[in-house]
Amino acid sequence: MKIQYFSDTDTLAIELTNKPVVSTDPITDDLIVDYDDEGKVVAITIDNCSKNVDSLNLQPLNLPVLSL
Repeated sequence: MKIQYFSDTDTLAIELTNKPVVSTDPITDDLIVDYDDEGKVVAITIDNCSKNVDSLNLQPLNLPVLSL
């Protein structure tokens, strides 16, 4: 999983897997979900992040770290 913030566009990109995106669903003007060929979510994009995410309360919560 990779989480990136792009300050020039105020975009938060959450990549859940490295599988190719085959379809994209704009949920709202600021929320986009990408899917793989099996219909599983592979990425989430939040535009206008500073208006949509309370970054002061952003906390990682017991995320499992997988070893390769």
